[in-house]
Amino acid sequence: MATLEERQYDGDQARLVLENEAFASALADMKTEITEQWKQSPARDNEGREKLWTMLKLLDKLEATLRTTLETGRLAKLELDYQQTLAERAKELIGWN
Repeated sequence: MATLEERQYDGDQARLVLENEAFASALADMKTEITEQWKQSPARDNEGREKLWTMLKLLDKLEATLRTTLETGRLAKLELDYQQTLAERAKELIGWN
């Protein structure tokens, strides 16, 4: 299992990807293109429509995975901050300044 620091780092990296304008634009463009292809595909092309649906779901999964990594990183940061606060309080109580 990843350490809190590793999870925070991964979360920071996921944030950079999700906030990247080029990535966001590419993701939106791909979703739009796949949706348009699906709308224009003949109803009898079940296999083609199924592949388009799968592609769309994979893009959704990619985005969801990045968002989960981001949130995990945020929680890891909160835990690290909490641990640091506890350590600082313990030092104050003991008199280690």
